[in-house]
Amino acid sequence: MTSKWKNGARRVAATALLGMAMGVAAMAVAAGCKSTPPFGSGEASKSVEVVKLKPGLMISMSVLVAGKKELDEPSKRISENGTVILPLLGEMAVADMSLEELQGNLTKSYKKYFVDPQVILDFVRDTGVDGVSPWGFVTVLGKVKTPGRIAIPATRDMTVSGAIQKAGGFGTSARDNAILVTRSLPNGETETRTINLKAVGMAGRLDDDIILEANDVVYVPEAMF
Repeated sequence: MTSKWKNGARRVAATALLGMAMGVAAMAVAAGCKSTPPFGSGEASKSVEVVKLKPGLMISMSVLVAGKKELDEPSKRISENGTVILPLLGEMAVADMSLEELQGNLTKSYKKYFVDPQVILDFVRDTGVDGVSPWGFVTVLGKVKTPGRIAIPATRDMTVSGAIQKAGGFGTSARDNAILVTRSLPNGETETRTINLKAVGMAGRLDDDIILEANDVVYVPEAMF
């Protein structure tokens, strides 16, 4: 009886230790899921910092009072000095503010002229060749038809294939199974990942068509025959 009891106690203790180990492993996995996503994941691209206003960007502004639009500025470019000129307020410094911060400041300022004004701000896409994008750019080089900078959309969901399409598509003799994406990391280093878009199309590996971030460089090499 004593031997059986000891063996049973050992099995219970072993089971308890195994359960504790599995629990610790589960917590480690959970903690890993909450850490910064690896290079190329969609979550990493969308967890970027709030966009700050800077010279060259364009914004729109409307002021509503009791549902009626009292002021409407569809396109205002921020000057080299980081200022904009607004109705009734004149020149205002806006550089390094977020839209939310500027909205709060303008609401207070326009209360001098209107009762309970509602200020609506948004970024305006600059469609000019040298236009500035609030969300940054990626650069597409190599065997594409129109290499150069591609503006990141407001949704910040531009993929490798999407950037190449914006660059006119693959050029003659492009190698679509070894595209290089280079990204600058916060520590000052760079990391390069190889993307196989042929596998994306033929095998449906959509996760390989990663979401790009500002300042990423996409290089399409030449196929070797």
